[in-house]
Amino acid sequence: MENNNKNTNEKLNRLIDIAEDGKEGYENAAAAVKDAGVKSSFLIFAQERSVYASQLREIVHQLKGEAEDNGGDTKGSLHRVWMNLKTIFTSGDTGAIINACITGEEAAIKEYKSVLNDALTPESIKPLVGEQLGGIEKALLNITAQIKK
Repeated sequence: MENNNKNTNEKLNRLIDIAEDGKEGYENAAAAVKDAGVKSSFLIFAQERSVYASQLREIVHQLKGEAEDNGGDTKGSLHRVWMNLKTIFTSGDTGAIINACITGEEAAIKEYKSVLNDALTPESIKPLVGEQLGGIEKALLNITAQIKK
């Protein structure tokens, strides 16, 4: 059981990192865009990611694990996606910023689905992970709709 909890905690810490990376990415994106509607959406998404990270930390604590609190995964690929796109954020090009956010969300969705589809992921945490995945997918739909405007 201890080994399974360790495995679960590692997965949850990875999702915490993803949520923190997304929060930081959306905050950067919101600061870079001029369109008030897009800025508002990005700030809402940043707040959602903050809530996601808190919820995941609570589960890790319930499992008697250590929740990482490093403000995102500085070694993770998703973090690199957001950070590599930081230069786009400084350009103020709303279209490029939206595309950067789409890339980040697609990477997050892939990670969340990986956790949900892993046979070793406890059934007890799947509803929360699934709910967060749904929120990320909804944000992605919202962002892609911005491109069509």
